[in-house]
Formats: sequence, C-alpha cells, structure tokens
Amino acid sequence: MVNGSRGPSRRTFVAASVVTVAGAGGVLGYQAWPRTTYPRRVPLYSATVAMGPSPEGEPEPGTDRTLIRPDQLSLLVPQSRVVQAAPNVELLLARERAMLAAAPEWTRAPRFADAARSALLDLHVLADGLPSPVAAWTPYWRFSWPRDCAFVAVAQALTGQYDAALKVLRFLQTAQAADGWFEARYVPGTDRSPDSRPRQLDGCGWALWACDRVRAQLPASRVGELADLAQLVERSTDRIVEAVSTPSGLPPATPDYWEVSERSPTLATCAMLAAGLESAVRLLSGIGRPADRVADALTRLDRTIQRAYGRYGFPRHPGRSDPDIGAAFLLPPFRDAVNEPALQRLIEILPRLGRPAGGLAPGVTWHQDGISWTPETATVAAVFARTGQVQRAADLVDWLAKHRTVAGSYPEKVLETGDAAAVAPLAWTAAATLLAVEGLGGALR
Repeated sequence: MVNGSRGPSRRTFVAASVVTVAGAGGVLGYQAWPRTTYPRRVPLYSATVAMGPSPEGEPEPGTDRTLIRPDQLSLLVPQSRVVQAAPNVELLLARERAMLAAAPEWTRAPRFADAARSALLDLHVLADGLPSPVAAWTPYWRFSWPRDCAFVAVAQALTGQYDAALKVLRFLQTAQAADGWFEARYVPGTDRSPDSRPRQLDGCGWALWACDRVRAQLPASRVGELADLAQLVERSTDRIVEAVSTPSGLPPATPDYWEVSERSPTLATCAMLAAGLESAVRLLSGIGRPADRVADALTRLDRTIQRAYGRYGFPRHPGRSDPDIGAAFLLPPFRDAVNEPALQRLIEILPRLGRPAGGLAPGVTWHQDGISWTPETATVAAVFARTGQVQRAADLVDWLAKHRTVAGSYPEKVLETGDAAAVAPLAWTAAATLLAVEGLGGALR
C-alpha cells in the first residue's frame, strides 16, 4: 500500500448480515458490514503534477515539477502535464509528445485511449528525468518503492520505453543490499531508506518479475543488456530460495503491499516470491546460470502455498479465513499459468472487497471506511484482462477512468462519495492501468 505515513494498523472486523447493492457496471456488489471506522473525508492533495515552476514562485529546491491544485488547471498547457510558464516549455512538450507518439497502437484503442493516455502522462511526470520513479509527488510519497518501480518498469517496457525500463531495473540493482533484501522504500536514486520501516522480502519477487517482463518486451538486439543485471537476479533469487528453505516451507513474516506489521507470512508475499522464482528460472537460463535448484524451490513453494493458503480459500494468513487481493499475485500477469482456484476465489470475494463508489479495498479485513483504492483496483483489472474475465477488466478500467481528477490523473483513493482523494497521480495505479489496457488488447471497442 503506497502510504505516505506509517500507515494505519490492520483492524479486525466482526462479520454480520450482508446487504448487497449495485456496484460499478454490475461487476461488483458492495457488501455492507458494520463499520469500525466511520467514512473518511480524505482531501485531494493535488489534481496532477506538472513539469515546470510553481505558481507561487520558484519550484522547490532540487525539483522541476509542481503540484497542481484543481483550481490551477489554467496554468497547464492544455492536454499536457507541462506548466505554461516553464522556461523550456517547448522542449518539455516535445518530450511528452514524443513519448505519446511512440506508444504502441493498443494505447489508442477507442474505448481505452483516454485512459491509456492519462496513464502514460502520469508515469512520464513521475519518472522522466528522475533518478528513479517516485510513487507520487506529494512530499511524503516522493520516494521509490520497489513494488511501484517494478510496475513502472513493466509498463514502460510494454509501451516501448526500453531505456526508461532498464534504468528502473538498474536502480533496483544499486538499491538492493548485498544480502538481497530491499527496504520498503528509498530516497530516489539511492540505497537509503527515508525512515525505519521494516524491510520487505517481497521486493525480491517484484524485482525478478519486472526483469523477466521487461526482458520479454525488449527487441532481440537488446536482450543482451540484461546481463548487466545479473547481480540483481542472483541476489534476489538467492534471498528467496534461502527464505523458503524452512521446515514449514514458509518465508519469515514481513510487511507486504498493506505495509503493516505482520506476525505470519502473507499470501501476497508468498505469491510474489513464487512469481519471482518462476521468472528467475528464465532469467538465469538466459545469462547462462544453472536454474535447477530454483525450479525445485518453486515447486516446493507452490505446494506450500496450496497447503497453507489454497486449501483454506486463499486467505491473507496461513490457515485463516481473511481473503484479500494477494490471490491476484498467483495469476497472470504475475504468473505464467492461470491458477483456476485462485481466480475463482478472487471473483468470489469481489463483493466483499467492493466499496460504495465502485472500486476495491486491499482486503476483506481492511478498514470499512468507504474508500476505494485505485492501485488494487487497477491490479485486479490487469489480472482479469489476462484470465478471460474481459468484461470485468474492461468495466474496472472504465471505472478508473471515470474517477480520475479534473486534470485527468489517477488518484490513490476514491471516497464513498465518488470523489478523488489523497495523492494524484499515483505511479502504481497508472502502470497497472496500462497493464490492464494492454491485456485487453483492444478486444472491446
């Protein structure tokens, strides 16, 4: 969960009778549970971010971007993320237009062209020219999360931005500790954590998945460049293999995308470690390294996931009954094959994940505050787009597009009222939206 603060503590909710009302496009049903937290009125911190100086004067030292409020849209060059008063406005516009023009044809499929264009512009302003992509530009989010960086790199590769994607992977390699661990987030372009958040084991899985998916998109003439990332691949693989070489087959408990303390390993972490190992088999073979032990570790981990999570309906924690979106990470585009039980479980829990405005919460036991989270919603859309759930995926992309800010950026949250809230744009949401649109492949017009 991309959270600027330390993040809320996970709550335990008491089950009660269920009332289902219509959700977004008939895809979701909102399941009304007794609230343990009242509806929150989170403000919208910005309508978008733009290249150029602040209207109040010079941009913040060391930056070249400006947060734009909803009442400041006149400061922008229309249909862009560039401030009209920027001294190099023509150069900035030229870079933006070149990026859009080079995007593949699927980004211009009529039904999703506007959604894809917004996502491309959001990623551009949160990555172009920076030492590493940032989650958002609001100060407490202006850091580089390995998970978010992985999504950005894959989206960039899918849209032909190969240099940018490889740059993100090189950042992950330099940020990673010698023992293979990743911090929860980094000061952009460095290996320094901005705070004392616990390290996250799933970062290894995200890094390997991103390397593999970028490799799949690179022109044949450039695949050899991945050899420069051998250290990232080997360190991440070794860390995962060691972590799951336990009597139980489970890794240690660390935070995942919820970014809260955990007492037992989560499904999301285990799923991403498995996705990383599956990717590592290909990556190691591609650079001439043996992969037999990795394939064996993957087989064992998949069996462990089935034993500890699958037989209980894919809960967040082993042997429990608290399902969440972690089941999505067992499915394409994170894994090669469709895990049918995991897919059916994800579909089954949609009404319990649904929020009043039509989006999703991170999990069934997440706060009952009425807020939809766009990164999770976009991630599920990307999964549905690749698992035969075309209509569900398309409706979720439509919902994301409908709930952009007035400047066209994807916010982190959508309130119960349908209003955009928190930071905008958010890199994870923009990247996952592009993965969803690409997965749909223009099937719906």
